[in-house]
Amino acid sequence: MEMTPESVIEKVNSIIAEKTANAVSKEELMTLKSELEGMSAKNDTTEVKSAIAKLEAELESFKEKTASEPKVGYTLKEALLNAFDGAKDEIKSILDNNGKQTAPLRLEVKAVVDMSVTNTIGAGSTQVSITENTGIISTIRKRELRYLANVSVGRIAGNRALWIEELDEQGTPIMLAEGASKTQLSVRYEEATANVKKIAVYGKVTTEMLADLPQLVSYIENNLMKRMDIVLEDQLFNGDGTGDNLKGGITYATAFSAGTLANAVGSATVEANDYDVIEAVALQTELAFGMPNAIFVNPAIVARMKLTRDNNGQYIMPTFATANGLEVAGMRVIPTTALSGENFLGGDLSVLQVLIREDLALQIGLDGNDFTNNKKTMLLEKRLVQFASANDTAVLIKGAFNTAKALLQAT
Repeated sequence: MEMTPESVIEKVNSIIAEKTANAVSKEELMTLKSELEGMSAKNDTTEVKSAIAKLEAELESFKEKTASEPKVGYTLKEALLNAFDGAKDEIKSILDNNGKQTAPLRLEVKAVVDMSVTNTIGAGSTQVSITENTGIISTIRKRELRYLANVSVGRIAGNRALWIEELDEQGTPIMLAEGASKTQLSVRYEEATANVKKIAVYGKVTTEMLADLPQLVSYIENNLMKRMDIVLEDQLFNGDGTGDNLKGGITYATAFSAGTLANAVGSATVEANDYDVIEAVALQTELAFGMPNAIFVNPAIVARMKLTRDNNGQYIMPTFATANGLEVAGMRVIPTTALSGENFLGGDLSVLQVLIREDLALQIGLDGNDFTNNKKTMLLEKRLVQFASANDTAVLIKGAFNTAKALLQAT
């Protein structure tokens, strides 16, 4: 039966009014539109134009729904056909270039499920769509790095640090009478060297995480860097200088001597406390011709110093300490968990020379079977050297508070 403008318009209005667009095929809708457009040429009425506009909108809605919300019972064959249809431009390009392609063709075939919280947003370990991401990533807490901020830091271009040591002074200057012979002086110079050392770590990250979670990847980088720097600081403090190890400040330092303070005050210190030990370190440094400026201690020592009391239970603070107790005898007291228990390292810390050969470098690339496992390797490394002149080691003082206090009381 021949369709009239009124009958076509009525059918279109019926589809829209009853929301039955999904019950008809795309081809049927296209046929209706074609008929209306043919009729529009003969019957250019407002109703026909309005029906065409409504039908075009419904067709667009139909296309969006069929693309994003497959019907229940959607087959794998239909999913594959839709996937290929979505990539038809890429396929045509490959065919036009005799099978050559510049990038892999990626087809996404979506499996069809009855959508619910259980099998969609709740299927994994998180439910991103029904919660709010705060953007907070809780990192594992690690100690603050304080060594490099309190020693001498510079740069080096080669793989070995060289410095000159003055040794073996000969002759003694004297005051002379007119015409008297002058005194000859001499000193010997020797070269000393220390090799640059390297520390490096790596981690593997999937390419999916690199693409989808850049914020988290940055924290992975920071985690690797922080863990590497903590080990590096341990080396700067305690390295023994053998093999690939740095030579640490404690290895260079001179042992605490209680005799310097005892000789200065004329007798042993009665009931020596932590402040007495720090004053003795400062004195030992100055008597070795150094300028005492800082001392590293465990944070528990700082707390104990602040809580020092007299026999009546009253808090006391020596006059040679600042109000907050963090500067004693002209030395800054620097708390760090790099030192354990009662240990300390102090005196003139400026004589510790740390020279950076290569700053921290991060490289991201492929390693081993990363390509087939969709992974990237993140490599971090740093090169540096530390040394102290043999003439300066006497102004670096190491020891333990409990041992030093016992020595002060016994001397």
